[in-house]
Amino acid sequence: MRNHMKIGKWRTALLICGIFIAGPAAAEPKLTLELPIDCRIGDDCWLVNFVDRDPGPGRIDFRCGDLSYNTHKGTDIALANIAQMRRGVAVLAAAPGRVVGIRDGMGETAKTTSSADLKGRDCGNGIMIEHEDGWSTQYCHMKAGSLAVVEGSNVRRGQGIGEVGLSGRTEFPHIHITVRKGNTVIDPFTGESQISACDKTSKMDGLWSDSARKNLAYPGPQPFNIGFDDSVPKVENVRAGLLNENTFSLDAAAFVFWAESYSLLAGDDVRLTLRGPDGNAVSDNRIQIEKTLARYFRFVGRKKPTDGWPVGTYTGEIAVTRDGVTVTKRARAEIR
Repeated sequence: MRNHMKIGKWRTALLICGIFIAGPAAAEPKLTLELPIDCRIGDDCWLVNFVDRDPGPGRIDFRCGDLSYNTHKGTDIALANIAQMRRGVAVLAAAPGRVVGIRDGMGETAKTTSSADLKGRDCGNGIMIEHEDGWSTQYCHMKAGSLAVVEGSNVRRGQGIGEVGLSGRTEFPHIHITVRKGNTVIDPFTGESQISACDKTSKMDGLWSDSARKNLAYPGPQPFNIGFDDSVPKVENVRAGLLNENTFSLDAAAFVFWAESYSLLAGDDVRLTLRGPDGNAVSDNRIQIEKTLARYFRFVGRKKPTDGWPVGTYTGEIAVTRDGVTVTKRARAEIR
């Protein structure tokens, strides 16, 4: 997502929507960053977008992939669904510093939210923190009323400063962090300016601390949100986190396994399988992805058999294969 925050009249030049501010790579000393979110990446949150390194209308991330958006100036770490967001996931100060700007009070972005509603407020509820030697970090899309600091306050590394939300120009709950050295956007995975070459072999020798880097491997396909329903699932209910049932009635008219994935690329092979208590496939579907998809939803299932549902444990599995390597995620449910 393109994320920029105009907060009052400060730092206006940095925050004009859609403008790249090119510059040289950051000089020493470098800023050291910890994770800006209290979660386990790959378990209950997912690394989904990087800084866009392409100065033109295209997009390219630091590893020469396209896990980004045109003019994207930060790093996005996403949650599974809105229900997880509403339970509360803390945003953390990535480095010690002083709060120099805040916006709060914006509600959750919805389908009815217009571009005019967001003009100049793409970042949503957010915080800007200044650090030593001209560095700053900006945190976007936070939950209204969750901000736990005030302008002018000092924060320590790892301090909770608010919660992940769904405000501003976004379609899913996540925290966006932008790093700057002076007026220059810096890619925290390399320590280089936003407008700089990519490297397919980059080992992420950037600004992240050693402990943070262990959790920030460049992502492959990421099945992240899976479950079951007794009818054709509505994607809005899936993304709201409303479909949590794992025990279903023998009278269910249908039985469906659904799954969402982040970071799919053209050529990925996606297979969804629903298996009955005997281990045999009740329903199975396979598709090859034709273009890069930031988020992908699919389901398989069948109507109630004429002789009824077998009692027992059913297993749903999504398997995504890329370059001969398969990533799987499974869930189980009961019919009784």
